[in-house]
Amino acid sequence: MERLIQAAMECVAAYGYRKTSLSDVAARAGVSRATVYRAIGSKDRLGELIVRHEGARFIEEVRRIFAADVPPEEQIAAAVEFALEFTSGHDVLQRMLMEEPEELFTMLIERPGHTAFITFLTEGMAPLLAAGPHAHLLRVAPEQAVEFTTRVVLSLIAHPTTTLGGSREIARFIWAAIARPASPA
Repeated sequence: MERLIQAAMECVAAYGYRKTSLSDVAARAGVSRATVYRAIGSKDRLGELIVRHEGARFIEEVRRIFAADVPPEEQIAAAVEFALEFTSGHDVLQRMLMEEPEELFTMLIERPGHTAFITFLTEGMAPLLAAGPHAHLLRVAPEQAVEFTTRVVLSLIAHPTTTLGGSREIARFIWAAIARPASPA
């Protein structure tokens, strides 16, 4: 399956999602069309597999960031920096953002039989936050903290021009929204 997903991402980066067919994926992977149809089934499923594959890669790196023994604002800043670097260097995402934003949006939203990308990330990342050393500092549930942060970062990916400053300043805004107020000393 990994080979098919890699081939699919290469095709989407080269031709765009709309123009990529399962036959293109088969040719790129060096397998028969029947193999691709059996393994993937449909183009919608292909999009979902790409999103899940890349989402899992993303979550694994965020897992590493949140495992570091640093203050939560630094973890958030590192996660924001990583997310922006990951997406800016992602050929498939960049092509779709520039040329097929409606296709990308369709892949990211919740619809019957398809989990939204925000839900996928929240389910993957909230347990990390809940189990982390800073969970007690949250004023919202870990799921809400992850969802809020994901929505902020997705908006920065969709529209990178901002007056919010760099990742450290953005992390301060995020932390202020999700953390309990500091108790007076």
